[in-house]
Amino acid sequence: MITVKRAEYLSALTCAGVKEVRYYLNGIFFDPEGFVVGTNGHRLFCGRAITEGESAIVNVKAKPPTKFEQVRIDTVLKAATFLNNEGQTVMTSPVEVIDGHFPDWRRVADFKPGKVDAIGIHLPYLADAAKCSKYFDKKANAIIETQGVSDAIRLQLSADAYMLIMPVRMPSPI
Repeated sequence: MITVKRAEYLSALTCAGVKEVRYYLNGIFFDPEGFVVGTNGHRLFCGRAITEGESAIVNVKAKPPTKFEQVRIDTVLKAATFLNNEGQTVMTSPVEVIDGHFPDWRRVADFKPGKVDAIGIHLPYLADAAKCSKYFDKKANAIIETQGVSDAIRLQLSADAYMLIMPVRMPSPI
């Protein structure tokens, strides 16, 4: 049984692929060491989850309810149960367990802070980062860290959650 909080679930869902050719990106990855990861290859969310040593890529088939506190995912029964803050079921949805190998997200997440003068960013991904930060903090604040011009930027959303955005190549404005 996998348990993930609302903010982490919605953030991973925001960053997960949709109709990707690389089918294994069309789901949320639950790492056996207690992480939840969603990526489309250009942006990545990583947060904490209770995975009980389980490793799975899942695609919850239903749109999440407006109000819920956590999701429990049973990969054997292939069901996701959305619970409110009192532990009552709000909604249940079928789950597709994706058979595939999730990319080595730790390689990308290995962050070495550095200074950059300028970096190109696909702005809709920053809008997604603002959306994700609101799940953690209503003020939508985050700490932005850089590595180098060709490396991902990291947005620290909470003590245990962050989003990475890969830079884009842009022509020089001069």
